[in-house]
Amino acid sequence: MEFTALALAVMAAFTGAAFYINFVEHPARRDFLDGDMLTQWQRSYPRALKMQASLAMAGFFFGLLALFWSGGALNLTGALFSIANWVVTYKWIMPINKALMTTAPEAADAGTRALLEKWNMLHGLRTGLGFLAVACFFAALH
Repeated sequence: MEFTALALAVMAAFTGAAFYINFVEHPARRDFLDGDMLTQWQRSYPRALKMQASLAMAGFFFGLLALFWSGGALNLTGALFSIANWVVTYKWIMPINKALMTTAPEAADAGTRALLEKWNMLHGLRTGLGFLAVACFFAALH
């Protein structure tokens, strides 16, 4: 049960951070001009990547430990939702990240803004996966 609680705490932190990015940070960027919007994203992204990647991996790790320690399909499902964030990131979000990181702010235009909006939509998928992991680990505690 201890590992399930750790997995729950870690994925709750992940989900809170992801939710904040989707519903607070990104909407605030929309008030900027295209180049400034991109600059803010470029400054924020490397820090958020380290934090969220670590939390998703830790959620997966603690979910697997919970599975082996106490069993339960919910621990396995929560672990899989946790690691699914890595899959979504590398399959769909990383190509957008690379394009945004290599765009010079002075070259940003409406296409850059559209790419940032697509990025936010895909990041919302990560928020949802985090929420599903939290729900699984929470249910596994009861």
